[in-house]
Amino acid sequence: MTFSYTVVTVLVLMSLELILLILGGIFTNLWGNGTEDYLSDVVTTLVPDARSYLQPEIDRQGLQVWLDTIYRKGYASLEPQDAFDSPAAKIVPGSVITILDREGNILAQSPAVDAPTFDNYDPEVLKNAQAGSKAIADLYTMNANGNYWMAVPIYQKNHNEPVLGVILVTVEPNPQRNTWEWTKLILLILGAGLLMLLAIAPLGAIYGFIFSRSLTNRLGKLTTAAEAWGEGKFMVMPPIDHSTDEIGTLSLKLRQMAEKINNLLQDQKALAQMKERNHLAQELHDTVKQENFATLMQIRAARNLLKTQPEAAERALREAEMLLKNTQNELGLLIGELHPPELEGKGLSEAIKEYTQNWSQQACIPVNFTITENHALTFEVEKTLFRIMQEALSNVLRHSRASEVNIELDCNPDQTQLTIRDNGVGFDVSNQNTVSGFGLTSMSLRAREIGGRLQISSTPDAGTTIEVIAPTRFVKGEK
Repeated sequence: MTFSYTVVTVLVLMSLELILLILGGIFTNLWGNGTEDYLSDVVTTLVPDARSYLQPEIDRQGLQVWLDTIYRKGYASLEPQDAFDSPAAKIVPGSVITILDREGNILAQSPAVDAPTFDNYDPEVLKNAQAGSKAIADLYTMNANGNYWMAVPIYQKNHNEPVLGVILVTVEPNPQRNTWEWTKLILLILGAGLLMLLAIAPLGAIYGFIFSRSLTNRLGKLTTAAEAWGEGKFMVMPPIDHSTDEIGTLSLKLRQMAEKINNLLQDQKALAQMKERNHLAQELHDTVKQENFATLMQIRAARNLLKTQPEAAERALREAEMLLKNTQNELGLLIGELHPPELEGKGLSEAIKEYTQNWSQQACIPVNFTITENHALTFEVEKTLFRIMQEALSNVLRHSRASEVNIELDCNPDQTQLTIRDNGVGFDVSNQNTVSGFGLTSMSLRAREIGGRLQISSTPDAGTTIEVIAPTRFVKGEK
């Protein structure tokens, strides 16, 4: 990690160098129209040397030697010193350089020709030069070949005095960029970056190892705690960090958050246990207690009739026996609700399949279970749908007098639908007392707790359908 920080630092420094390079190019008109700068270099290069041969007296021989040297080199201005300089103005091969005095007489010419002529002669440009114009735009014109024909005034040191003469020269057009100079600069920057990387990397690694070891250990402890929280183990706490920096503050806030979540989970667990106790008490009151009372009455009746009406006593005992069997079944179902099949590692579909098989044997009511799709569900969804299914089957046994139950489970990636349908006597959905007595309100609340909804459709003598639709990947706390 320290090495990556070092590399990033070096790259940032190199980027800053490139940015400065680009800004320098912009401010020196590197990307603009540099024609005037390009031709201005011709003036500043040729004029001082030419003037030295014309003052205080005209030195024709020296002037000719100097002009031949310029022609032989092939450039009317100096080579660029860096990427921001204008490139050297190349003299058009085969053209003639001529120096005139202020009256227009030829003082020197290279190469020498028998009949001197002015290529692409522009009298207006020559006139501007003889007048001592300082505007570069007045001192050149472009010929038919795309080259620049220049008339360069040979100024005196005092530019306000008449010019000493004029240099006529033809140069090639301005190259837009000095590619080689740019290449050298880029290679220089890359080389500097590589040297910085080689120099800084070892020092950065040592420095990072020494000073980041404590930081890494502290972050590692927070990571361990966060991984435990991801598994639902909110009892795991990061060690107390007494530092006052950002990591210490983060550790404190995370501890407080974990404590609050753990307390909330404990409260929810206690509330769920209380709800289950109330539910169990209600179920025992509505079923087992009532059936035990009826059984007691049948046994008393049999005892009273045993001597006088043996047949009636026998019927009462058979009725008591049936009531005891019903009580046994009810207790078996309640025990099943208290100890449902283990959902983890088995999945909702397998849990429903096993539960309905046991329930069907105890209730003597066949159950048809169908699965359309079977995508993975979160545990909250599995647990809630399983509880709703249990409660619905409990209602079927106690109230519906059904001879068959159909359960359908459709778990697609977005939502899950559970349908429990029986062919029993049905009931009036608009009767709130009936709905409350059947525990349908409790089922509806369970569905809402996982962001779902419960729909009930039933009519007397036409059976009942309970349909639950919930998000497949619901996580507790997301509503």
